[in-house]
Amino acid sequence: MRALAARESVFYSRRAEQLGDRWTGEFTTKADLVEAGLDILAGSVAEAEVYYETTGTTGPPTPCPRGELEVWASNRTLIRAWTSMLAEDGRPAVVAIMGPSELYAFGDVFGAVARALGVPQVKLWPDSPRVGLSKALRILRQLQVTHVVCAPSMVLELAEVASAAGLSPRDFAIKRFLVLGELSTPEFRSNAESFWPGARVSPAMYGSQEALCVASGWPDGTLRLNELNYHFELVNPHDGAPATGQVGELVVTSLIPGLRPMNRFRTGDLVALGTAPNDGYPGRMLTVLGRVADQVLTGEGQRVSAYDVERLALQDLQGCLGYQVLVDGSHQSPAARLRLLIPDPANRTPEVGRALGDLLAMPVAVEFADSLSPRTKTGATASWKAARLVDSRSAQ
Repeated sequence: MRALAARESVFYSRRAEQLGDRWTGEFTTKADLVEAGLDILAGSVAEAEVYYETTGTTGPPTPCPRGELEVWASNRTLIRAWTSMLAEDGRPAVVAIMGPSELYAFGDVFGAVARALGVPQVKLWPDSPRVGLSKALRILRQLQVTHVVCAPSMVLELAEVASAAGLSPRDFAIKRFLVLGELSTPEFRSNAESFWPGARVSPAMYGSQEALCVASGWPDGTLRLNELNYHFELVNPHDGAPATGQVGELVVTSLIPGLRPMNRFRTGDLVALGTAPNDGYPGRMLTVLGRVADQVLTGEGQRVSAYDVERLALQDLQGCLGYQVLVDGSHQSPAARLRLLIPDPANRTPEVGRALGDLLAMPVAVEFADSLSPRTKTGATASWKAARLVDSRSAQ
């Protein structure tokens, strides 16, 4: 694959000419992709099956056309995972795909997987002015949809709107929400399941517009690396040196000779790698800890992941429709407030926030709010930190 890239990609050809054999050891960064544009391709857009762009939430949008082979290879593990997942209780499945369309691959990917398995699908774009949450709920109920693919925060938004409309989870046939596009800890998923008794919330996949499907959500609720399509490395996110353990920034190299080669692409995501279960699929387990840029500086000057902040903010909580962490004071004496949207007073446990205070090494006061800033619902279009954290610490 590297030889193909060096021969047919203008960007990698230029790099190979400049660095000789050393180019294969160089990282490809998101900044490189912005600069290279279509020159990253091993071919031309005329050879693409479909054209996408990144959303631009982490920098200027970059072109992401995909060739037929890349699309086929990327979807194979999803098809394999869904084969058993959609038949969990023997009832016929109906899939709802709730996400962005336009220039993004979300709908195409999961639509193709549903078609490959012969499962009916409905594409519901809740952010579209022609759909909206109320119409989406009506269709979910009317069609007795069994599986919903959406962002994690959408599970809570659907529950909130359904409750306001006087609907019960028993009015729906949903068995599983397959979530992606935002941070999703086990604590978040457990809390989300409290609004939908009988339904499971689990990862759909992990990937990006640039890198396609890097890991697939498995029926057991884990993410499994797509090791047939990529070579994976972990590096220290601050200096690029090899990580000393199983936690670090994920780096991917394409193994499929497709239109958009990736050589040591730094994803910008902090992850933890596990072992490969002995179940016949050669993929290690993956836990996504959030973007490197979303790490939070504690009162002791240490960096902690967005994953750990969310995990402890929602520890043992049920019935929470949203949360936000606000940090103020100075860097020498910071304090935090954890704002929780919990409509049922019975779920407002006094122990909330203690473990989070220990993690952040600062006092944490808990506030039960009647509403939260609209920014808390923007995780899929911005970042966890933009949606969930307000850090206004002064320098002094």
